[in-house]
Amino acid sequence: MTQNTPTYESLAHNTNAHPLSGQHVLVTGGSEGIGYGIAERLLDAGGTLTLAARRPQVLDDAVERLRTRCGAAARVTGVVADIRDAESIAAMFDTAQDRNGPLNVLVANAGSGTVVPFLDLTRQQWQDCIDLNLTGTFLCVQAAARSMVDRAGENRSIVVVSSIRALGARPSLVPYGTAKAGLNQLVRMAAYELASTGVRVNALSPGITATPLTQDRNSLFEERAATVPMGRAGTPADMAAAALYLASPDSSFVTGTNLVVDGGESLY
Repeated sequence: MTQNTPTYESLAHNTNAHPLSGQHVLVTGGSEGIGYGIAERLLDAGGTLTLAARRPQVLDDAVERLRTRCGAAARVTGVVADIRDAESIAAMFDTAQDRNGPLNVLVANAGSGTVVPFLDLTRQQWQDCIDLNLTGTFLCVQAAARSMVDRAGENRSIVVVSSIRALGARPSLVPYGTAKAGLNQLVRMAAYELASTGVRVNALSPGITATPLTQDRNSLFEERAATVPMGRAGTPADMAAAALYLASPDSSFVTGTNLVVDGGESLY
């Protein structure tokens, strides 16, 4: 057994109802939608949560709801951060560690895209999407990994929220799909380099998911949801269940994978 091999008792086959008890979890883009659903689930699993988002009022509201949910204000803190900005990312990690100690789990969820036909796409629209979804996520993953590598024997997991839009082609989503495809390769390469340290890096790829944001922005939401082989859109709870598996000690021998949660949508 090497230095970085977790013990059976500490990691594998964890049947505890709170597998993240005592562990520090950071969720970016965690104030709404899929990110908020993941934050709820990881909080219920015992995690001490740092929630990061760009808009202060929305973040404050989310933090308050989560504190009410767990009945312990000390287990949930919020930090305003813009994942498009390197200095903001560095400050986010510093604040998270100062408040809640060393990081065990990063869920790099912050990201979004706009629907713009390819021939109408501007360079600025392209760059904004890449900065948020790819470059910003890279900086978050790197910062988390740097903080984790020297703590052998602990649960240390990085979960990157990608998208099935990286796996196929849909019109008017060129920068978003390209950025998410880049994330999938980032996950594979980071996982390979970090494997010997015990830090796990995995992707979670949602399909169409029922959140207020996606339903408001997509006039074809109901029509597209009806084409999913399992007959419905996903929910934040569906994505959260998968994120918990990747974040928890139950996935102690899983790294470099892309867990697709889409009801079969990417099969056609």
